[in-house]
Amino acid sequence: MRHLLSLCMFGLVAACSFTPNGATGAIDAPPADGAEVDGVVADASDDATGIDAATIDAATIDAALPIDAAIIDAPDIDAPPPIDAAIDAPPIDAPPPVVIAYLTPADATVGTGDLTITTNTLNTDTLAFTGAITLPSGVTLTSGTQTSGGAVAVLHVRNLVVSGTLSVRGSRPLAIVAGGTVSISGTIDAGAESARPGGGGFGGGMGPTLGTAGASNGSSDAGGGGGGHGTAGERGGNVGGAASSAVNGGGGGAAIGPGIPTELRGGSGGGAGPRTCTTPARGGGGGGAVFVYAATSISITGAINAGGGGGSTGAGCSGSNGGSGGGAGGQIDLQAPAITGVGILAANGGGGSGAEGANTGNAGNPGQNGAAALSGAAGGTGGTGTPTGTTGGTGGFLGVAPTTGGDLAVNGNTGGGGGGAGVIVLRYQGSLPTTDAVMISPTPARRTTY
Repeated sequence: MRHLLSLCMFGLVAACSFTPNGATGAIDAPPADGAEVDGVVADASDDATGIDAATIDAATIDAALPIDAAIIDAPDIDAPPPIDAAIDAPPIDAPPPVVIAYLTPADATVGTGDLTITTNTLNTDTLAFTGAITLPSGVTLTSGTQTSGGAVAVLHVRNLVVSGTLSVRGSRPLAIVAGGTVSISGTIDAGAESARPGGGGFGGGMGPTLGTAGASNGSSDAGGGGGGHGTAGERGGNVGGAASSAVNGGGGGAAIGPGIPTELRGGSGGGAGPRTCTTPARGGGGGGAVFVYAATSISITGAINAGGGGGSTGAGCSGSNGGSGGGAGGQIDLQAPAITGVGILAANGGGGSGAEGANTGNAGNPGQNGAAALSGAAGGTGGTGTPTGTTGGTGGFLGVAPTTGGDLAVNGNTGGGGGGAGVIVLRYQGSLPTTDAVMISPTPARRTTY
C-alpha cells in the first residue's frame, strides 16, 4: 500500500508544475483588473489567484487495483471434500445365499415344476423311474457330484408330494432339491433288503466300514460281523471248544465318528459266514442315503427309511455254516427352515442271521431288515442240530447298540453280529428348536443350523 500512495503523490506534484517568470525565476504577483501585462489586459473575471483552474489538472488517481482476498488477505480455505455415504454409513448387504449341504452350486438348483409321486421306484444309476411317470416341465433328474467328490442323483423340483411308496435303488445316494415345500405322507424307502443295499448303500461284505467274514476250522464256523456306520457293528459269535479248535467271529465295522458328516453316504455291509455255498450266505446290505432340501418347509407325516439289511443264510454250503452279519443303517439328512410332522425317520441296523445246526444241515434263519420303526431288527434263530446254531445279533436302533452273534462254548456254529445304526441329520435355518417334531431312530439326531 505504501508503494501505491507514493505513486499517487508523485502524480499530484507532476500535475501541478509551473514555469517561472524571467531568468531569475521570480514569481509575478497577480495583475490588477485592467492592468496591462505584456500587452494583454487582465480580465477582471480571472480568479484572484491568477491561476486558471482549468489549466490545473487534478491528479490522476488510478483506482486501487482489485485485491484478491482469497490470495492476499485470507489464507486458502479449501471446501471440505464430498462425504462418501458408502464410507460414513455401514453398507447393508443382501443376505448371503443359502448353502445347500453336500451339493456343488451347479447341482444345488431348484426346479420350477411340481411333482406328485404315488408308488414308484427310482433308480439312481439309470436316472429313471421304473413305473409309468412323466416328469412335468421344470422337474429334472440329473447326475451330480458332491463337494466331497462322490456321485449323487439329484431331483430338482419346486414342490414335491410323496403320497405312496417311493423306493430308491442304485449305487448313488439321492438328493432332492425343492424351491418350495416337500410333503411326505407316504414313504421314501431307501432301506436295504437282505444283501441288496438301499440307494447309495454298500452291498453285503462291502463298504468303508464293513463287517468282516467269520472264520472256520473245518468243523466249527463262526458268524460274520455287522457293518458299521453311525455306530459300530458287532462281531459274530465266537466258538470255544478245545483251545486248538476255537474260532472267532468276524469283526464289526467301525463307526464314522461324531459330528456332521461331510459326505452323503449309505451304510456298509455285514460280513458273511465263512463257508462257500451254492447260494451265498452274504452279509446284509447297507441302508441307503437320502438328502432332502426345501426352501420353505419339509412336512413328514409318513416315513423315510434307510435301514440296513438282515444277514442271509446260504444253501448248498461246503459244510455247516456260521451266520452273516447285518448291514448298517444308512443316512437321512433334512435341511429346511421348518421340519414338521409326526412321521418317522429311521436308519436302524439289520439283524445278523442265525447259524446252521451242526451235523444236520438245518439252515439258520435270516436276520430282519432295519425297518421304519423305533425298534431294532432281530437276529435270525439258528438251525437245529447238535449243537443248534446260535442266534444272530440284533441291529442297532434308537440309542441301543447292536448285539453280538451268540457264542458257543463247544464246537459248533455261531450267528452273525448285528449291524450298527445309521446317521440322521437335521439342519434348521437360524436356530435350533427345543425338540424335533418327527420321531427318530437312531437317537440323538445330529442337529445343526445353516
